[in-house]
Amino acid sequence: MTPERPLGAWHVAAIAIGAMVGVGIFFTPAILARAVPGPVWLLGLWVLGGIASVSGALVFADLSVRWPHAGGLYVFLRDGFGGPAGQALSFLYGWLQLLVVQPGAMAVIAVVLVDHVTYLTKPIGPAARSACACAAIIVFTLANWLGLRTGGKVQIALAALKLAALSFPMIVAIGWGRWARVLAPPPTRPGGDWSSWLIFGMIPVLFTLGGSYHATFVAGSVRHPDRSIPRGIVGAVALVLALYLGVNVAYLALLGQQGLASSTSPAAEAVGVALGTAAGKVVAAAIALSAAGILNTVSLGFPYVVYAMAKDGVFFPRAGRLNARTGRPTFAVGLQGGFACAAVLLGSARIDIVLTGMAFADAAFQAAIGVVHLRGHAARYAPPWATGVFVAIELGVAFGCVVQAPLESSYGGLVLVVGAVAWLLSRRA
Repeated sequence: MTPERPLGAWHVAAIAIGAMVGVGIFFTPAILARAVPGPVWLLGLWVLGGIASVSGALVFADLSVRWPHAGGLYVFLRDGFGGPAGQALSFLYGWLQLLVVQPGAMAVIAVVLVDHVTYLTKPIGPAARSACACAAIIVFTLANWLGLRTGGKVQIALAALKLAALSFPMIVAIGWGRWARVLAPPPTRPGGDWSSWLIFGMIPVLFTLGGSYHATFVAGSVRHPDRSIPRGIVGAVALVLALYLGVNVAYLALLGQQGLASSTSPAAEAVGVALGTAAGKVVAAAIALSAAGILNTVSLGFPYVVYAMAKDGVFFPRAGRLNARTGRPTFAVGLQGGFACAAVLLGSARIDIVLTGMAFADAAFQAAIGVVHLRGHAARYAPPWATGVFVAIELGVAFGCVVQAPLESSYGGLVLVVGAVAWLLSRRA
């Protein structure tokens, strides 16, 4: 059955925004403030990360036009390298995403969602917390099980709510911020030199700005993909970058870099400085909405990678079937939700560490996507220099992850080795 194409540029932009504007912006600015010596570095790295994100978005847009099929990065790796190399790389990418990254991300986000909802109501015990997190995953899985039109409408609504919530600290800073703090250097400097500041600063920045490629997962269901995908992705990246710069300026105006560096919840504390502790509930609601949006994004897009793997014969054949009524790979949607619930029940408190360990492998795969673009036909959106910038930065992030967290990165490498063995066994079978 040919997939239904009910999505347009607004849906593509909403998916990209939903993937980028997650819970990261509410805690990564504090990590960045501890890693760099001053506000100029802090804001400059956000600009550099934005350049990398826009370059990556243009690369994804080019490749989505070249291969407008369900599966996104999986398809790019498979068809871009071709032959056994392309099949092996795409399988390993799908393996990592299906078994660890996507379910782990859904589990952590669902727990964040529950924690901030209960902050608005009343505390609950660990068992109820896990049960509510699983319930949240099930709700968004069912919403996307009903079809792309339902999931797409939910995505647009949540993306709009998140963007409105992100604007709140900026509005508060206009009225109560001290602008002398924005460029005031902190009293102490972090250790290391410019190279360590660059590497360790870019990791949280790219983590927070990453995710625009999620929109390529649904390329096979987008009307006029040659126009809708580039417009949606690039527009989303530009809008999110402007918002993130504004939010970071607001954090600095309200807290200063030293206060930001010592903060565990920058958004809540920045608003609390101006409006009091009760305003923390407003921020908690914003973070809950943001978590809901990213949870819906993962439920909406990634099952198409599982669908593409099944169509290639490297996963259960049932995952390669589309529902006759909705055009959705319902088995893949349900499988992803099931893995995410299992991740919650097995110990969501450790999944964030696993995701940090997998970051280097994800960056390496994105660099491989850039190589595919350089090896391909004439670029329509991304010039070669932009692709080169994207590849260099992603390789730098992969190296930085190994330096910063060698044990976690070794764990990620072990998962890759197991995946390689599974690939060889599947070929032999």
